[in-house]
Amino acid sequence: MSQALDHLAIAAGKLSAKAIRVAGLGLGSNLPGKVARRLSPSVLKTLAGQSRLGVIAVSGTNGKSTTSGFLASILSKAGYKVVHNRQGANLVTGITATLIDKASWGGKLDTDYCLFEIDEASLPVVAAETPINNVIVTNLFRDQLDRFGELDTTARLINKGIAINKSQTVLNADDPNVASLAPESAHLYYGIESVQPSCKNQIGQLAELSYCSKCGHEYTYELIFYGQLGQYRCPSCNNSRPKPDVAAYNVDIHPSGSSFRITFGNVSTEIRLSLPGLFNVYNALAAAAIAFQMDIAAETIKEGLNKYSTLFGRSEKLLIDDRSVLIQLIKNPAGASQVVASVAGDPNAKILIAINDNLADGRDISWLWDAEFEQLSEAKENVIVSGQRAEDMAVRMKYAGLPAQQIHIVTPLEKALKQALDTTGDQQTLWILPTYTCLLELQKILRSMGYNLSGT
Repeated sequence: MSQALDHLAIAAGKLSAKAIRVAGLGLGSNLPGKVARRLSPSVLKTLAGQSRLGVIAVSGTNGKSTTSGFLASILSKAGYKVVHNRQGANLVTGITATLIDKASWGGKLDTDYCLFEIDEASLPVVAAETPINNVIVTNLFRDQLDRFGELDTTARLINKGIAINKSQTVLNADDPNVASLAPESAHLYYGIESVQPSCKNQIGQLAELSYCSKCGHEYTYELIFYGQLGQYRCPSCNNSRPKPDVAAYNVDIHPSGSSFRITFGNVSTEIRLSLPGLFNVYNALAAAAIAFQMDIAAETIKEGLNKYSTLFGRSEKLLIDDRSVLIQLIKNPAGASQVVASVAGDPNAKILIAINDNLADGRDISWLWDAEFEQLSEAKENVIVSGQRAEDMAVRMKYAGLPAQQIHIVTPLEKALKQALDTTGDQQTLWILPTYTCLLELQKILRSMGYNLSGT
């Protein structure tokens, strides 16, 4: 009976996905999973259980999509078949929809690994339905407090998800909120050991207070990268950052990418990424860490990172009407600050910032005041602000130090995009920084112009 229900659920999911796409209503990345789960609550377990080598989860506040994308690229280069929720639908319904899409009509899934980007609150839900072998945690920042509450709530959810299957963990050693997770689990740590003097301007002062997991005293830092990420120690009990098993040395950041040396034991190799920002170095490190743990060769890891193609709205590069465009989702203070640092490092940047406050964005936009938009105060070009909260963003830019005459409010996103493209020169890059629902709107606008974002 259960098998018959699974087959019915898979068929219903596939048909609903096809109907959604034919009708032009979206990608069918969530609803098919919801339909299938209503018909058979065991469908996720049935499908994920067919992976030959297991299930890998990537969770955390920022970088889930890019980290899982990097890892999918590495695994593919290593010759493995991978099922991956590439479109970023990271709730249990989206993960189920991905499996249904990749399964045959008869319910067969041909894959070595299931690789899931998983929302922090959904990790325990997915873990309860299918064994997760490895959990990668990228970072833990304040994000959508109206949905999650405080950071300790998020940490408890991740700990619960890890504990269900006693999953092995790959943790960011530079984030004290992450490094202290799951003390009973087997750990592999990754982190940054050194940066080039040329990228010192992309690292800053402590933006998030962090307290010792053992005694509660505030940490002190020898080196801060961003947010609370860095090399820290507790002056009270000497609890300190764990030594990374996989480390990046001599990190160099520039507007079009980054380079660094990565080491694991006695293995060392040079990496060049085509994605800008220190945050993407961390994403690549996280993916490389678990790949090393899986005994994938260093050259294969290097090739997988170098050949990675960006995901939907995550440092995504396009050529639109012969204009260079880079789209980077922003959604919380730490992530936005790092994106803004990359923009500020580009002397040829044109800037469009689009802010909505729909449910998927988070209703509370106070995070705009915690993000370091002051880094744009010296921008030579006009900044266009758009979206439902364009006026709020304009006020934020004024208080960040940008002259009022350089701030242009263009609320309709389509009109803002056209104006931004019209004023972007041949040697310039238009940086578009949207919140999530602005990104979805941008996707539709670009499709009407004949351009498609990744995964769409």
